[in-house]
Amino acid sequence: MMRATLFAATLVFAVAVVQSDPNFPQLMKQCLEETKVSEPELKEFMNSGMMTNPNENIKCYTKCLMEKQGHMVNGQFQADAMMATLRNVPQLKDKLAEISSGVDACKAIGGTNDCDKAFKISMCLKEHKAKTMKN
Repeated sequence: MMRATLFAATLVFAVAVVQSDPNFPQLMKQCLEETKVSEPELKEFMNSGMMTNPNENIKCYTKCLMEKQGHMVNGQFQADAMMATLRNVPQLKDKLAEISSGVDACKAIGGTNDCDKAFKISMCLKEHKAKTMKN
């Protein structure tokens, strides 16, 4: 479950977001069950550095997490909801301009379906997070 926590934290843009939501472990568990993602499957994907082609279940797991946090509604990325979450994370207070820029850059990304779209947005956010945290 620890690896799943780390993976999920990356997908939602910042580990600090996980710390700000005491219900996050329960959301993760629900999404694992709903999307039929197994721990070994998640572990394998994580161990690849999230560089292998994810299967549809992994993509839908991402979508599920985003939906349960209010960051995706009816297949639409909720950039304002994401920023509202991130504004409440003390560790990110000095990076909000850069983070907002990253969220804006990722919000128009599409996909072949809602799961693919959620995954692509998450990977875009992950990339922007890496750039922001280097500065």
